[in-house]
Amino acid sequence: MDLGTEQSNNVECPTCKGLGRIPSYDSTINESELFEDISFLEPKALIQHENRSNSSVTSIGSNLKLLTKMDIESVTDLLPEKAPLDNPKEVIKSILIRIKNTNPEEHKKAIIDAVQVSRYYQSMLKPYMNLINQKIVHFLNSQRTLNVRLACQSAGELFRTMRCTDRPIFDNIVTGLMYRTADKHQNVRMDANWALDKMILNITPVSSIKVIANCHHKNSAVKITQLRLLHRATVLADPMKILIGTGLKESRQLILKNCVVAVEDANSDIRFMSKKLMQLLMNTCNDNFCSALVHDLKWDELRVVEKHLNVEDFKRGAVLKKKNK
Repeated sequence: MDLGTEQSNNVECPTCKGLGRIPSYDSTINESELFEDISFLEPKALIQHENRSNSSVTSIGSNLKLLTKMDIESVTDLLPEKAPLDNPKEVIKSILIRIKNTNPEEHKKAIIDAVQVSRYYQSMLKPYMNLINQKIVHFLNSQRTLNVRLACQSAGELFRTMRCTDRPIFDNIVTGLMYRTADKHQNVRMDANWALDKMILNITPVSSIKVIANCHHKNSAVKITQLRLLHRATVLADPMKILIGTGLKESRQLILKNCVVAVEDANSDIRFMSKKLMQLLMNTCNDNFCSALVHDLKWDELRVVEKHLNVEDFKRGAVLKKKNK
């Protein structure tokens, strides 16, 4: 994804500063299935709750900590639910004034008020969403943990209430959240994952899959988040529709091409998650899956799939495709 044209909205990975190096504190995880009551997973090495040092950890291949609904509810601690506003127009005016202010504290108040307005008065706030989202992108780049957490939580809430997908600002927000899933602070990682889950749940599959699949990074934590979100988006969109839906052709191609790249990754957990996503599509309808492979992938990519998956039915089509090259 090319974000160079919008310099002010550019999102730089806060962990590796563009170097693509995996931080020493980072470990990776396995995820075998998409559980409906679990929003996201954290590596065991990154989970250090003060009062849960002896809590049990679920093991799927490698040790995992599954975040419960109680953990997820605490994510929005910076944006508590309040009663509807009596004067939303006046609040919106104050939001615009504060955003134009040079004081960062005023920007924080503006974002908090904007989220509160969005919960009840979406149509009134919609004309100003681009300005608000620009400030969220700015906070995602902040060096202050509290500002980043506020940006993550605000983005998640605005995905739920406003469902704004105007590009390129939408791409910049999602990319910034993806990079923050590799942040050194646990709360930031939790907030970023929570916001991305809200995005998958509330944004159309075409938009969500496109922005997630086009987010490229060398960090293993980001790659794992990418595959997890693609898996979840596929389930929510219906795997059969992904395979045969004409309006989801680009989404299917992006999913398959990302899986082909990931299945050859040096990280075993990334390879595992890539295979699980392809197996989800294959088990949905083997014939349609094989047809999609032949039509959407190049010959070299087909060889990669053949190497890592036991897919016999598409070999004849693959041979024909090679002959027609």
